[in-house]
Amino acid sequence: MRKACATASLPGNSGKQGVDLLVSVRQRGTRVVVVTNSLASTDGVPVHSKYQHYRKPLLQAGVELYELKPSAGAQRGRRSGGFRGLRGPTGSGSAGLHAKTFAFDRRIVFIGSYNLDPRSSKLNTEMGVLFDCPELVKRLAETTGRDIDQKAYRVELVGNRLGWVTREGEKQVRFHSEPEASLWKRINVRVLSWLPIEDLL
Repeated sequence: MRKACATASLPGNSGKQGVDLLVSVRQRGTRVVVVTNSLASTDGVPVHSKYQHYRKPLLQAGVELYELKPSAGAQRGRRSGGFRGLRGPTGSGSAGLHAKTFAFDRRIVFIGSYNLDPRSSKLNTEMGVLFDCPELVKRLAETTGRDIDQKAYRVELVGNRLGWVTREGEKQVRFHSEPEASLWKRINVRVLSWLPIEDLL
């Protein structure tokens, strides 16, 4: 089975087109894995308020969806010796995913600044590099997949509701609401989700 792997943001009208693209790829029998920020790890709360609407369509299509834990940077730091973890935008030790990376068919990879959103396609000046390099794609897939069940939450559909599953030590842990997110972030997401701002994101 072929595999497509992506890390990106998916808000706005271009987000809808991006979701449709990923769903169509999945319908052809290709495994699709998306790694993005959780509400707890993101510094883009407005983006998350719109991205959240696309989780169910992705999951219903069979896309594998992972959301990064805020502690993932610290975990990486402990494993890499001199690297002391990722610093968030406020200088905290929490991790946040900013890479825009797409890998296809275990040979082609795009790395750049482009998000699947209206700002990237219509307003911003973006850049990226497209590689035809199976060795690089193999390393990317291995790095992304290594301990993903500890570094991220796997988002699942439980009936018609979302659930988040992760591994802490030897134990599997399940959450029924956005894990580790503060009450303030939850309120912000709820309020922002009501506003017609998708085209501005």
